Amino acid sequence: MNVVPKTLTVGLSRSLKVECLYLQGQNPTMSYLISLSLYQAADKTESDFNYITSINSFDSDVKAENVEDSNAKYSGQINNKNESFLRVIWEFPDLDKSGVYKCEANGINTLGKAVTLSSTAVVIGVRPDNEQLVDTLQKLTQIMENLQSRINSTEDRVRILDNFNKLKFSEQNNLTNALFVVSPTFQGKQYMLIKNQLYITANLAEVLCGLFGGYLAEVDSEEEFRFIRDNLLALGLFSQVITGATDERQEGVWINRHSKTPAKFINWGPGEPNGGTRENCQSYNTYGNIWHMNDLVCTPGSTFGFICEVEIK
Repeated sequence: MNVVPKTLTVGLSRSLKVECLYLQGQNPTMSYLISLSLYQAADKTESDFNYITSINSFDSDVKAENVEDSNAKYSGQINNKNESFLRVIWEFPDLDKSGVYKCEANGINTLGKAVTLSSTAVVIGVRPDNEQLVDTLQKLTQIMENLQSRINSTEDRVRILDNFNKLKFSEQNNLTNALFVVSPTFQGKQYMLIKNQLYITANLAEVLCGLFGGYLAEVDSEEEFRFIRDNLLALGLFSQVITGATDERQEGVWINRHSKTPAKFINWGPGEPNGGTRENCQSYNTYGNIWHMNDLVCTPGSTFGFICEVEIK
């Protein structure tokens, strides 16, 4: 059995390949291979494995539990004269693809009796830290910019530009879904809540939003406040979530970082803002399971979330 990579980093690992491999004659207890099956369990302590996919020698069709998974590609063959394999590749795998994988080979021996062989492999899943995120996303941006420069000097640039834009959209869309919870559209905009708990500054959060075509959310109305609360904050991923307003330049005067406009709607929590010149960043905060606005240190000593606002063009 083979898995590549053995450690996947959510949003940064381009793919995960899991495959069952069986070479005819490698095990004398099995003379004829009938089927290969692939299973997964969340960790080594689980005895129950969940079925993923299989192939048999009768029809050679690869069968899968979740055939509608657009990020999965299945392939395989049974060849009793050479090598048989069963393979699944996931693009931009999430944490649910980590765990223990089991390959099961079923066949018969020279006496016609059933024989089952199995092997396992472990995939470790981790979430990236903020340095990994920034480094990878900046490299992606540089690659896209370099490609754009080359396209501009190419005669056949219409065709290449179309392919480039498809690649850019696909790569960025996969990264977006891996790293963020994305809201429905609201008044021509979407909002993206980071999934990872990061030690991150407000300035770095603004940079990350920019790499995805957005900026830290600017909450301009009660309707917008409620939409973000009901569609993203209600998921309970964080107790504090940073947004785009700041009074760093002048204490008590809250300005949106991106648009440089006054913050139009601030639903302050009880006694807020109360941090003075020490707390200059606006955030959502829970007060007895009720969300209000709070002033927050812009370089916090604990993890928190942030929300990007992206205009739909």
